[in-house]
Amino acid sequence: MGRTPIYTRVYNQLRYQILSGELPIGSHLPPERKLAARLGVSRNTVVRAYAELEVEGFIAGKMGSGRYVEALPPAPALSRIHWSSQHNYTHLHAAPPHMAELLAITDTYPDTINFAHGDGGKHTLVTSGFPAYVKSAADQINSYFFTSVQGFPLLREQLVRWMGFEQVSSPEQVCVTSGSQEGLYLITSMLARPGDCIVTEMPTYFGSLQLFQSLGIQVIPVPLDQEGMKTDILEGILGRYRPRFIYTVPTFHNPTGYTLSLVRRKHLLSLSEHYGIPVVEDHAYRHLHLDTPPPPALKALDQAGHVIYLNTLSKLLFPGLRIGWIAANQHFIQLVRRLKELSISTNTLGQIALANYLKADALTPHLARSRNLYRQQAEVMEAHLQPLTALGLQYEKAAGGFYFWVSLPEGVEARKLMQTCRQKGVSFTCGDMFLLRHAEQPYIRLCFTHEPPSQIERGMSIISEILTRQKEEA
Repeated sequence: MGRTPIYTRVYNQLRYQILSGELPIGSHLPPERKLAARLGVSRNTVVRAYAELEVEGFIAGKMGSGRYVEALPPAPALSRIHWSSQHNYTHLHAAPPHMAELLAITDTYPDTINFAHGDGGKHTLVTSGFPAYVKSAADQINSYFFTSVQGFPLLREQLVRWMGFEQVSSPEQVCVTSGSQEGLYLITSMLARPGDCIVTEMPTYFGSLQLFQSLGIQVIPVPLDQEGMKTDILEGILGRYRPRFIYTVPTFHNPTGYTLSLVRRKHLLSLSEHYGIPVVEDHAYRHLHLDTPPPPALKALDQAGHVIYLNTLSKLLFPGLRIGWIAANQHFIQLVRRLKELSISTNTLGQIALANYLKADALTPHLARSRNLYRQQAEVMEAHLQPLTALGLQYEKAAGGFYFWVSLPEGVEARKLMQTCRQKGVSFTCGDMFLLRHAEQPYIRLCFTHEPPSQIERGMSIISEILTRQKEEA
């Protein structure tokens, strides 16, 4: 246990289980004596840990029946900004600034070996052939003027073809956005209001959590395992609450890399139909399998029109492109288009370049080359992770996407490891970024696609050395 009080370790463990959804809202906590015996600690230790969780509002006691997990307390609203009496940001709610911090890594640590950013890396640009399409678009006069709010018509046509879903047969079912983050913002703004609740697997993409929390949306977490979101637990939640929608990253999930099984995909859709709750499918990693292709998209299985499909070219090409799209029924897309009018449209030059790139079917060979490279990069990183399992480190073999989700050995603190590695020239993300609140937890996320193999070798050698030393000192 080290110098940390035992009750604090018990408190942190329970708090993490609540935040990650392992202890769902409404679940019954063990009696003090029973939990104490299970953990090998005194009853007073459990009493004190329970007391702190009750003060924070995570659990509550019911007379005669014990303690239960409460709905997570909402994040407090930001206070008024006093530098100007005419402006305030009280319409936004407090949320950790993870996106800003992540994007600032290369500014703060310009020479860092970067396992933090989730993208395909600069080294894929040369072989993509995409710059030639940008140059060609730049020679077209209409590239410098507005296009349709809903998106450049040819691009929407090509996206319909690229998706290949029977359920999305018309460009009128597609709205082009400035990346999937704007798409998720538009969808959330359409479906939910401050104080409403939504459901998502936990851990999950930190950008979605930051958006939901900033808009005052209550998030109900559902745990996941190697087969994705636990839909049996989801069913219990839907039976007690009326969330506005279910948000999921079902394929090569960020950050865990897990993929929702076909059986659970069908169960999720049946729950959506039964309860009349939309599913927002974030499918950014769909085409990034390293070996076996994933199961069909939820949208491809959608027989009731309940799935709102969200995707982006940031993962398939380059993050600075900032082009994504929403695909749904025409009525919903018309509503989204009206909201999209507030930002006028997505950049025209990029849309024209991308439309011609897709029309020429240049993305298909680019992805084939990228997958081969990503497979090599994953193998290089895993070659350094595997020996660390002797220290207690655990990870799942990457099947697709960009990430290894790594469970650290006991006694190694994730944030301490992250901070020390950054000082030594290697950056990665800490697992608590993907939870609703900061919590002590044993996970880190390593992106294996951003850096070329030689840099992965160097960076992983540094991480291995520091982690081994910290394990010995624990």
